[in-house]
Amino acid sequence: MIINLFAGPGGMDQGARILGLQQRIDGYDIDADACATATAAGFRRTRASVTDLHPDDFPATTGALITPPCPPFSRSGLGNGMKDFPAISSALTLLGDYFAGMTRERAYFDALAELHDPRSALVVETLRFAFLLPDVRWVVAEQVPGVAPIWQEIGAELAMAADWTYLGVTTVAADDLGVASCRTRTFLVATRDSAPDLSGLPMRSLWTTGRFAPPMDELVPTVEPFAAPPTMAQTLGWPAGERVNTRGNRRTSGGNEFSADRVSWCLTEKARSWKRVSDGAQLTEAQAGLLTGFPIDYPWQGSRSKRFLQAADVVSPPVAAAVLGSALGLDWKPDVRAYLARLYPAAGKPLGAFQPSLFEAVA
Repeated sequence: MIINLFAGPGGMDQGARILGLQQRIDGYDIDADACATATAAGFRRTRASVTDLHPDDFPATTGALITPPCPPFSRSGLGNGMKDFPAISSALTLLGDYFAGMTRERAYFDALAELHDPRSALVVETLRFAFLLPDVRWVVAEQVPGVAPIWQEIGAELAMAADWTYLGVTTVAADDLGVASCRTRTFLVATRDSAPDLSGLPMRSLWTTGRFAPPMDELVPTVEPFAAPPTMAQTLGWPAGERVNTRGNRRTSGGNEFSADRVSWCLTEKARSWKRVSDGAQLTEAQAGLLTGFPIDYPWQGSRSKRFLQAADVVSPPVAAAVLGSALGLDWKPDVRAYLARLYPAAGKPLGAFQPSLFEAVA
């Protein structure tokens, strides 16, 4: 069985589905709408706070997917999570000491008592579950690139346990994998039994440690894209020359418009206000999901704002499939190529007229 923590609307689940994984995946998330979306898509969800779960309650779990919320650390947020790095680092050290019998359990809680953003503490759950799940053999965790130092610190703590033999931290951009929008995420991959083959990933960076890890001077991140992504216009069946307005009349240093004849800007929940300049048509949540790597008919649930929030915060399924496949030693490339071919048909053709239901087609 696989446990999926902070599981959201189904990015990691859809990635596993792309690979045809038949293992049972039990997902847990505190957000009712995200749980409803995942359930409607055919995934298992229990509404619960991860902090209320105890690893001992999951004795049959062999794999863990852990994707703590990213807003505290995201550049699109307030960045308060970055201010919490010293407290998080202290908590990780104290948690490692607790597992080694060197300190009391309460000590790591005390280190997290005063945070700029309470959600920052949730990344520590990665270490707690990796250490305490009774029979877990591998862990894949995801966050924004700014959290890479925390993933490395968690990797170092796990490396101190003799039975964790590979720890890797790698950064992957969704558009390098053929997804129609920009989205860069950093993954922690930890295994007990063998070294995963990450060489096929289009990695922006890589850090490893552990008994099965190759020497750092032999590591060369693969930055060559896996597949050429379609433009936003091609993805949505728009004519060439369209532009997208993201902020109305408000301008930032990065501007408030971009050309749809390129990969889409990274979506946030505020993409609900994006408009096509030519006619003022608003982006729909179905289109937002398609740009982030979901089928056009993925069953997003909740208010318009909550649907866009889910589509913006979720792990892109092709990226999830590639990283998960690499971690498990699977040949993920044919499955991801086939999924992308169905997801993004020939450039310029209207999507809704003929695209199949992908979340059913690859079930």
